[in-house]
Amino acid sequence: MRGVETNEEKTRKLIRLHALASSVMSLIASLVYFAPNFPFPRVIGLLALAASVLYFLYFLGFDLVSRTGIKSSAVILSQIGVCLFSASIYFTGGIVSPFIFLYFAVLVSEAMYGLDNRVTLPVSLACYLSIAGIQFFGLLPNPVPWSVEVYRSPLAVFLIVAITAAYLILTQGMSRRIIYNLREGIKDEEAEKDALLKKFSELNSTSQLGVLAHRIAHDLRGPIASISGYLQVEMLKQKKPEDQETLRELEEVVENMSEALRGITRFGRPGGGRTESIRLSEFVDTLLAIVAFSPQSAGVRFAKSTSCDGQTICGSRADLQQAYFNIMKNAIEAVRDNPGEKTVELSAAVQGGEAVITVADNGPGITPEIMASLFKKSVTTKKDGTGVGMLITRDLLARNDASIELRNRESGGLSVVTRLPLSVS
Repeated sequence: MRGVETNEEKTRKLIRLHALASSVMSLIASLVYFAPNFPFPRVIGLLALAASVLYFLYFLGFDLVSRTGIKSSAVILSQIGVCLFSASIYFTGGIVSPFIFLYFAVLVSEAMYGLDNRVTLPVSLACYLSIAGIQFFGLLPNPVPWSVEVYRSPLAVFLIVAITAAYLILTQGMSRRIIYNLREGIKDEEAEKDALLKKFSELNSTSQLGVLAHRIAHDLRGPIASISGYLQVEMLKQKKPEDQETLRELEEVVENMSEALRGITRFGRPGGGRTESIRLSEFVDTLLAIVAFSPQSAGVRFAKSTSCDGQTICGSRADLQQAYFNIMKNAIEAVRDNPGEKTVELSAAVQGGEAVITVADNGPGITPEIMASLFKKSVTTKKDGTGVGMLITRDLLARNDASIELRNRESGGLSVVTRLPLSVS
């Protein structure tokens, strides 16, 4: 199966097609020049015919010419045009020739091909100034009588030559800049599109977390129910007070496990933007439980620190779970290549009416350049990353009135600090 055509292959085809089109147009022009009562010398027709032949030979031998490189082959094509155009300009009025625009056409076409050719502009200026000087000083006869009047005025010649030369220079510079910006814009849009498509395919696999969560719940629900039933039966029996207290403590532990299990079953459940009251400690426990089951977590030590008992936040559970799973996943991937200890810390606290959830790792951190542009465009430090994960995470948090901030740790690694408003009592 044939691969995707590269930009160089596209440019090669365009240059070859350009040569063929120029050959056909020159042939048509030569026929027009030989028409009766044509105002210019018949030599113009011969030049057009010569141009048609040269362009066609270039078209036929393009594979041989292009062996020297795309840039070299484009330079050859441009110089053929400039030399032939210069001869035509000489025989059609010099500085007042209507064919001066052909110089501009060559410069613009090179810019469209994305070629940084530093030869064509100097050659074009040299040819144009030479024609102006030859005809102004009468070194060769002027074949167009009506242009003689213009050459009799040194000021007119100077102004026309200076303006034309300035516009040639401006045309090359501006056309290169415009075409470059357009190409870069298209390239950025294609990169964004490819990154989003890849991210969406990743999100499809991430959605399987819901399946994993329900599988975990299915495997644990039976044993927990059995333990709970056994404890309730034992509590009905006559026991010593200290034994009854132990059973009650065990029952409380099992109830907490059941509550965590219910939280796990809600992980990955579709809910869109529906908001609900979420216990902060339960949310953190559930998140850590899910992440710990991920195959990527093998060898990673998780540390949890919470001081938010009884506090709740209000938001879309699905949004927040996806956002924090992305953050935790990035932290795990950051420490994956550590030669020593691989540590990810998850902490939750309450500060000034806000819930502060922090995910920190002991990975390599990120550079200041990437830090500055992380949320402005798709950037990534992973060789197979798409660069849109943090953008999606920020948007998921933002629509739940949460903020996110990244900081490099002095001890090494990255700290992701998020702030969410607490539920109003």
